[in-house]
Amino acid sequence: MATGRSERNSERKAQRRIARSEKRAARGGSGKTRRAIGDFIIHKRSIVPNMITMSNMTMGFFAIIMASRGDKWSLAVAGIMIFLGTVFDALDGAVARAMHVASPVGVQLDSLADGIAYGIAPAVIAYQAYLAELPSGGSFIDFGMFIALIYPICAIYRLARFNVGAEEDDHRRFKGLPSPAAGVIIASIPVLMIPDFLSVLKVTLVIPWQGFIAIYVVVSLLMVSHVDYSKILPDIHRLGGKPMLILTLILGILCLGLLSVWMVFGFLAVYTTVGMALYAIKIFRRRKEAATGA
Repeated sequence: MATGRSERNSERKAQRRIARSEKRAARGGSGKTRRAIGDFIIHKRSIVPNMITMSNMTMGFFAIIMASRGDKWSLAVAGIMIFLGTVFDALDGAVARAMHVASPVGVQLDSLADGIAYGIAPAVIAYQAYLAELPSGGSFIDFGMFIALIYPICAIYRLARFNVGAEEDDHRRFKGLPSPAAGVIIASIPVLMIPDFLSVLKVTLVIPWQGFIAIYVVVSLLMVSHVDYSKILPDIHRLGGKPMLILTLILGILCLGLLSVWMVFGFLAVYTTVGMALYAIKIFRRRKEAATGA
């Protein structure tokens, strides 16, 4: 009987040893899996900023689809999507630098995404909101299409020029109006045509089609111009350091929460106008100095 008890005890010990070994094996397998996932993230971490860049492209793609519906609410939503795309566009480069995965592929991918979000989508929004109302002349390609074509041509050319001159960029100024700013200006106008749309201001912006065409053409040409535009956040950081930069961001978020697209449109309108005025003053001074020197 004692022999039978000792045999049962031995069997229980053997079973416990087997159970412990199975648990250790399971833990070892999950550990290997975790390590494999960690190694993949480390070696493929460039996928993170690339996914952010693709989010910008996605906003542009969705904006095109929404704008194609043609009604004012769809056009307003499309304009908001263009603005949301700028958030992703601002983040992808910062994330890539923070993760030390900046690469030429990321630069090209960013330009391709910008070409959709700020080159094609705003033109589609502009056409559906204003330019489609122009006379067609009885042909499949109406006059509004030709005007709409001006913007994407300028935007794509600007993106190509920016890539070529990226190595010579002084990180302080833009040559020509940045395409995100131009895209948001054009895309936000249909949003402002709806009263109280994501804003406490019950005001609408009514622009006749002649005025819109003038804005559309000027903004398009500014992208490929040599007008200098400052980089706002780097300038604020250089003048006031991180505290001033953080305060500016907080104030901007508060104003954005209250005024929404009105705040964005107003800021970009001032930014565009001031850039043109400062460039005109600089040209005038150069000509005056040249005439005086002569």
